[in-house]
Amino acid sequence: MTNKFLKFVCAGFIASSAAFAGVDTPDNGGHHEGVHWGYGEENGPKQWGKLGFETCANGKAQSPINIIVKDTKKAKNALSFAYKSDSQNIVNNGHSLQVNFDKQGTITFKKKKYNLVQLHFHTPSENHIDGKEYPLEMHLVHASSDNKFLVVAVFFDEGRANQILQDVVNTAPAQVDSTNDLTNLNVGALLPKSHSYYAFMGSLTTPPCTEGVQFVVLKDSVQASKEQIEALHAILHDDAREPQALNGRVVEFAQ
Repeated sequence: MTNKFLKFVCAGFIASSAAFAGVDTPDNGGHHEGVHWGYGEENGPKQWGKLGFETCANGKAQSPINIIVKDTKKAKNALSFAYKSDSQNIVNNGHSLQVNFDKQGTITFKKKKYNLVQLHFHTPSENHIDGKEYPLEMHLVHASSDNKFLVVAVFFDEGRANQILQDVVNTAPAQVDSTNDLTNLNVGALLPKSHSYYAFMGSLTTPPCTEGVQFVVLKDSVQASKEQIEALHAILHDDAREPQALNGRVVEFAQ
């Protein structure tokens, strides 16, 4: 996998001047020819196309989406996790909170292996299920050796406190462009027990909205306390793009 490719595509995921383990990102991750994108009225998702990110407005396979369960196509479960506690740090990049990994943890999807590069959060959720919006969504970003990206999306619902998520809350930097150490995060414990999922081809959910990204949205949510969700939202604010048109794409469901 080339650093040049990772620099281009991962910039859309992380939207920052920060770097994840072993891969330097552009200094203008949140900028495009001097224009800063965000989630406000003037620079938010509905304006991204006008800010020079044409694919965000004209793309035909954009993420996130609203998954209509009755319209999904049944498929054989082809997902397996082999995560390791190899987190390095947590970064506030001004658009999200991002935990960087040493790329030792992997998943296998449809017989293809991907390395876990980073995870980040959106409040509220970006993907919806039958119109339902969750208060928090985690994106686990993976990269394969042939420069393909896969995102596993995990929903959080309000309930009991989440011990592993508390490690994120405790170390999350409130100041933009700040980094704190966060090692040995047990990311596997942030997954629901069931790995039933919805799968579709989509895009980065942030500029430049590059398409060709495999999305795997886990069906079951995990719980987090109201206080934990509010603590993350206090840093993230609203950083969610609205669901995009499906445009004939097929969404698979596997139990």
